[in-house]
Amino acid sequence: MRRLQTDIEGICRLGLDSQTLRSQVMARLRQDVRYDAFCFGTIDPWTLLVTDDISAGIPPGNAALASYNEYLEADVDKFADLARTGRTVGILSHSAGGDPRRSLRFHTVLPVINAEHELRAVFLADGECWGAVSLFRRGEQTDFTPQEAALVRALSRPVAVALRRACVNTSPTAAQGVPGPGVLVLDKVGRTVVANETARYWLHELGTLPLHEVAAAARAGRGEEAYLRVRARTGRWLSLWGSTLNGEPDSGASVVIQPTPVSDVTRTLARAHELTAREQEILEQVISGRPSMGIASVLTMSQYTVQDHLKSIFAKFGVRSRGQLVARALGIPSADGTA
Repeated sequence: MRRLQTDIEGICRLGLDSQTLRSQVMARLRQDVRYDAFCFGTIDPWTLLVTDDISAGIPPGNAALASYNEYLEADVDKFADLARTGRTVGILSHSAGGDPRRSLRFHTVLPVINAEHELRAVFLADGECWGAVSLFRRGEQTDFTPQEAALVRALSRPVAVALRRACVNTSPTAAQGVPGPGVLVLDKVGRTVVANETARYWLHELGTLPLHEVAAAARAGRGEEAYLRVRARTGRWLSLWGSTLNGEPDSGASVVIQPTPVSDVTRTLARAHELTAREQEILEQVISGRPSMGIASVLTMSQYTVQDHLKSIFAKFGVRSRGQLVARALGIPSADGTA
């Protein structure tokens, strides 16, 4: 166990982007915990919805099916349950009382990949969930063991910390103007019925997984939790809100996509860069364009104190100016061309 944990912790210290980090973690994990397929997603720690995933051995086009089971069917080892209880790891057969056929997921999701065994885990740091993984084995393989579950459980915090850091490490691409809100309507099986041009633009940056997550969460009656903050492929922060049509879960869902409010961006950045509460307040003020004198007035402190906090924030973000700080925070190129 110690060798695996040491190797994974080394990978987590490399400062990799999220997808590369997850790929390398899975490659190393497979040496000790064998699997035939996997799906490794990042998680919004406030709503516990999946924001992005990488996978292997799983046919494409099944995001709606997985989201439906996760939010609309009663089942064992839901990611949110593993996170909220702090249990972190679950083996399907064990959680289903020794018979995995008691799980709906065994009959709906696992057949897609010809699997009969599943191990699920979430990655927690400071009480917040930043990622989740499902490992699968086909029927001819042996089931996952408690010893293998213990190996994965030991990785929870270092992987979570690395995912938290990686969520803000996407390099921004050139801005091309920011369109308005995108609106989509999905039917009850997750097919897009209507989408405006802006929605299609945003989906090109996001992919479809976040769309199915918020739609399923809305249909499950999760209300304000049918919401995601996602860093798109371009580095831009986007938010998705899901709601049911006419308040009827069986009638489908609508999803609105638009740039994330600054307050939500800074909340995520504060965790990723380990800002203090006061530094988070100052970052919000800087992003809003307020000068140091104005920040000092609003937050009732001296300009010298503001400057001291700014120096600390610059160091944590690895930038040298307000322009670079705002660009790094919002996922846009800075005026001097740096990321």
